Amino acid sequence: MARRHLILLVTAIVLTTWLPYLFGWWLTPPNTRYFWLIYNPDDQNVHLMWARQAMEGKLLFHDLFTTEAHPGLFTNLFSLLLGWFCRFTGISLHLGYQVFRTAIAFAFLLTAYWFSGFFFRCERTRISFLLLVSFSSGFGWVPVLWWWLTKQRPPFFFVDVSPELTMPEANSFLSLTVAPLAALGVTLVMVSLGCLLTGLRFQRGKAFRFITTATLFGILVVNVHTYAAVPMLIALVLWQFMETLKAKSLRPWELAATALFCFFVALFLGGQAVLFSRDPAFAQKAATPTLTPNPVILIGSYGVIALGAILGLPIAWRRWLLGEHQWAISLAWLAAILLSIHLPVSFQRKMIEGLHVILCLLTVLAIESASAQAYKHVSVKERKIEKTETAQMTTRLRAYTLVLLLVSVPSQVAFFALNGYWLVHNNMIYDERFNPPYSRMLMPPYYLPKRYLQLFRWIEQHAQSDDAILCHPMLGNYLPVLTGRKVFVGHWAETLNFGTKLKLAMAIWRGVIPTDEAREIFHQHRIRYALETDFERLASGGQCELHRYGKVAFQLGEARVFKLDW
Repeated sequence: MARRHLILLVTAIVLTTWLPYLFGWWLTPPNTRYFWLIYNPDDQNVHLMWARQAMEGKLLFHDLFTTEAHPGLFTNLFSLLLGWFCRFTGISLHLGYQVFRTAIAFAFLLTAYWFSGFFFRCERTRISFLLLVSFSSGFGWVPVLWWWLTKQRPPFFFVDVSPELTMPEANSFLSLTVAPLAALGVTLVMVSLGCLLTGLRFQRGKAFRFITTATLFGILVVNVHTYAAVPMLIALVLWQFMETLKAKSLRPWELAATALFCFFVALFLGGQAVLFSRDPAFAQKAATPTLTPNPVILIGSYGVIALGAILGLPIAWRRWLLGEHQWAISLAWLAAILLSIHLPVSFQRKMIEGLHVILCLLTVLAIESASAQAYKHVSVKERKIEKTETAQMTTRLRAYTLVLLLVSVPSQVAFFALNGYWLVHNNMIYDERFNPPYSRMLMPPYYLPKRYLQLFRWIEQHAQSDDAILCHPMLGNYLPVLTGRKVFVGHWAETLNFGTKLKLAMAIWRGVIPTDEAREIFHQHRIRYALETDFERLASGGQCELHRYGKVAFQLGEARVFKLDW
């Protein structure tokens, strides 16, 4: 395929991921601001909270969603670059986040196309892989459609699309659309493995450059998205174990190169783990259960791609035995991810990144083999024109690819439709038409009134850098990003003891906490200001009693900033 055509195809795929954002922008209600987010704003604001600190010149980040003291030992290259980019260009962090997401989407797709070249020589086969890795999904659209039509919750949802738990890290298109860090992690892993494969093809002098490059990218995986580094290391160990067993002898050069890679990557991974363990804010986040769904849910979430991969698995195995060594690393990566997501750790499902890429590789291998097999019965005399045979195989390959896409693309359409539903209601959903009633009331809104943003600007200008703010988590999820100040409650996982603190905040809004006790709480957590908006009034039953604990410092209509007494 000509480079120009490849770029046009990649551009079209990336532009597709912009559709729900443009819909959200078009919907923007009067006197509100759209933050260029869809899906779950809470987790995306975490990355932007780190970028805000980078924008202010910090290299090590604190968790601004909690008020407990912690050393702030964490850093992240993605957030650093995003913060610096927004600082020097002057654009908002949320819009800068979309610029970075778009760039990462381009990088992922071009890297995936390049990575497929290690496995397929035919350009058309590589395009089939690119299309499948870009758009394929599972059967999640089926229970979602049943739920929407019957208004009854089905016995289960798959995780490729769901009104409850969706796993963007498990699907390439979802990662490109809403989870750029996950897409970047897989991109860096593919570059690392590709450079390692390339390096081992050359003599030691030239190979050293590729192995060094692979190691540097592997270290970047550890920093940018640590979860992807664990299966990557396991994959390399399994890969060398497989090659050694096959050769029935040691391969000193390959073992040394792989050991060098694993040593430095594992060294940085261990250092990252130590930093996390010494920072209570990040240690608690890592302990938050994000467990892998059961195998039936997982297989259904990949649908025909999972079935295609099962068919491609023995073909890849045979090709490896026949001397196509690159298939060993794909098989090892597959086994490593499946092993990692079932390790006895709290963050199991976070390590699923890359599984969709491997399943698509194996599926394309299966349909390529099926396309060729269809013409093996033709006698030599009947195959006089090689171009005709190639055209027939290409047509069959395209047909298989199109069928797979038609079966699985509805999940991506359902994901867009769900996000449209959430955007229309600004996440303020309690829909009694469903059984049980469908609620999304604990998810931050996509649009905020401009008068609330003026409160944020006042706080940014008047609050000290170590002051904390008491507000509803719907606002608290945005406030650290927009002001650089800590909040008492802001994120279900990043705020330590979130449930206890939210109950305490509600008691303060209702005015049931004695004044002296409240002052001790404010002093302990350095809560200098509190917001009174519709969110706090709704949480307190309609009447907010913050005047018992401080005085109005700034007011716009019914929206107020209180300076608390302590």
